[in-house]
Amino acid sequence: MSKLSILQKNAYISIVIKDNGIWAHLAYTDYNARREYILSDYTNINTLQYRLDDHIFSKEFWFEYFNNLEKIFSWNIVDENSLVIFTFRKFKEEGDGINGIRILIDDNQKYFDKIFQSVRDFSNDLSLRVINDQYMQTLIESLADRLGYEDLLYVDMDIYDFSLFRTTNITQKDGTVRKLFTKSKLGWNSDFAVIDSINDNRFGAFLATDLSERELINYWSNFILDRPINIREPNLLDLVRAYTTIQNFSILRDNKQKLQQFGNIYTKNAMIVSGYIPNILGAYKTLLALTDGLELNGQIDTMFDTELRLLSYGKSYASGIDSTDIILTKKDIIPPITKLLIPNCGNALNKVIFSGHIESVEFPRSEFFVLTPQFSRIPLPKHQEKLIIEGSWKNGARMHGEETTLSFLSTPESSYYEAILIDARPRPIIYGPDVYSNKLKLQQWINDNKA
Repeated sequence: MSKLSILQKNAYISIVIKDNGIWAHLAYTDYNARREYILSDYTNINTLQYRLDDHIFSKEFWFEYFNNLEKIFSWNIVDENSLVIFTFRKFKEEGDGINGIRILIDDNQKYFDKIFQSVRDFSNDLSLRVINDQYMQTLIESLADRLGYEDLLYVDMDIYDFSLFRTTNITQKDGTVRKLFTKSKLGWNSDFAVIDSINDNRFGAFLATDLSERELINYWSNFILDRPINIREPNLLDLVRAYTTIQNFSILRDNKQKLQQFGNIYTKNAMIVSGYIPNILGAYKTLLALTDGLELNGQIDTMFDTELRLLSYGKSYASGIDSTDIILTKKDIIPPITKLLIPNCGNALNKVIFSGHIESVEFPRSEFFVLTPQFSRIPLPKHQEKLIIEGSWKNGARMHGEETTLSFLSTPESSYYEAILIDARPRPIIYGPDVYSNKLKLQQWINDNKA
């Protein structure tokens, strides 16, 4: 396909099959009209898990899927032919036709071979790609360059597979820079192995929910087998938080050299968080589990790619005007950023360790502060103009490098920050020795939206 002009109208569909789900994104651009947006849809295929080894994925399945996608997006995608002859409509104008469709299939997806073959048999007009280690390396290296980060960690957390991909800039003696790519993984072979993991003694060490052994097994096994999309049950959320913390700690223990000093080597660090678990836990509790499991510290820009838009279109965005499918800007691709700050707080308790303020031409100046030992999230107001965030560390608290002040800008056009999260807990973080102690500690630590 020839390279597209930046001013050309274009519509492109990218589909990701991963974590027993299908994410579809239809991107439309018209730079003459300054019009750009992405339509998204999610299909949960976990309900088909006991039939995936049958003939669910077939021409009929995909024909019905794309026909339904037309209705959801209110967009003409297919020509109405028989099930034997299937064609996609060529792009004509907004709402009518597309210039291409790409399908990405995670190599960890259950029944990968059957799904892959069904897509290949369905249509020759589809561009088929596999999400493997090589794909992830190219993706995060290109994103790190485009976004200007020197150290970028991509964290993908599914119930069965935890994968961490990291790219770090290494300066050579001659002044040139090379990229160091590493991967760290942990995986389970079956549902029963994950269910049995609840018998790990560490589960009890991180839990803050007082349940009997029978209740624990019942909660956990039903969750693993059902894979619900929305969870509000506090006991189950606590189980998932504990499980996530343990898995990340296991990865850290086995990959110390690959993960050491993340957040501390450079000033421009970022973490992209994706997968099923962040959708379940939400950003706040996911960051709590990541901070404690990976023993993070320093200053880290954190982005949650829960809709897999970066996975779908990250390479297209990074390629800029050299993209061969669609040219996209930051607006609909890059998620809002949470500035994660993990200082050295010393041993001070119930003291202010950070005092800051927020300023903008849109809002009056507002002040905030953070006390030890809280895990404090400060939401930033939605803004169309530049937002200035400044503050200083108090009572002996310091970031690495002994910085005593903090100052950064949030700009909708480049780096849009939606929150600051300051971990004001003295190190080391100690859980246990029992569920009751954990409950009290979490009550002290958790301060979501209260700072």
